[in-house]
Amino acid sequence: MGMFGIDTDYIIEELNNFYFLFFIFVLVMVFIALLLRQTRRHLAAFLKSCGVGIRRVPRVIKELKRKGFHFSGLLIPGIYLFGLSYQILTHRIASIIMGTLMFICICAEVGRFKIPAFKRFMNENLTAFMREEEKEKYSAILSYCVGVTFSIIVFSPLVAVAAILYLVVGDFAAALVGISYGRIKIGKKSLEGSIACFISCFIIGSFILWRLDLCEQLAFWGALAATLTELLNPNMVDDNLSIPVISGFAIQLIASRLGITIPQELVPDARTT
Repeated sequence: MGMFGIDTDYIIEELNNFYFLFFIFVLVMVFIALLLRQTRRHLAAFLKSCGVGIRRVPRVIKELKRKGFHFSGLLIPGIYLFGLSYQILTHRIASIIMGTLMFICICAEVGRFKIPAFKRFMNENLTAFMREEEKEKYSAILSYCVGVTFSIIVFSPLVAVAAILYLVVGDFAAALVGISYGRIKIGKKSLEGSIACFISCFIIGSFILWRLDLCEQLAFWGALAATLTELLNPNMVDDNLSIPVISGFAIQLIASRLGITIPQELVPDARTT
């Protein structure tokens, strides 16, 4: 037990999760940065050496650039865990911050369609991070912001972090593997991409939820929910919104059915016990 009645064992456990997130973030960003520093010719040669078909290379390069930007989303669960662990943040403050960011994002998206000059500026400067169809409708950035905000407000911290990571990492794995190696089609997606999504989500869920009872059950069902949502998501709903929401509810539901208690606070105050 540390000073001020704070359980230091909890801090150490949650910082391990933070360091795990930080390690993934740095590793992925360095890898993507190294790839994007290569000339298109060298990058294409590298992808071919990895077994990516020549016709798939342009799509893979474009997806790497777009998803590389999305990996900045790892900062949100990382800062959330770090802030809660050191009691710099509370759930209420984190919810207010994310609600404010969501409001700003909504205003920016509305402005993109109401102000022609702003729309041109956004489309020209974010063209590498947006699909072509997103230039004429609300972008995935807005859906991502809404999904993350909902997760942080509604779910307990561990579940919220796991759900957000399912979106950031799982969706990336599904897209990259599916575009690069997908052969067996399931609708517009591929079996190979779905397997990559499930494996990455299960590993991440196991790390984040490891100190909970039956963590492998929670990680499995959460990963399955995220994978099926990514695979079967209807076109009218962006998976940046549906993946964290559905997988988070899946973890909460399975925990309730199995009688598993998920802590609502990361660092309990001994003075209240």
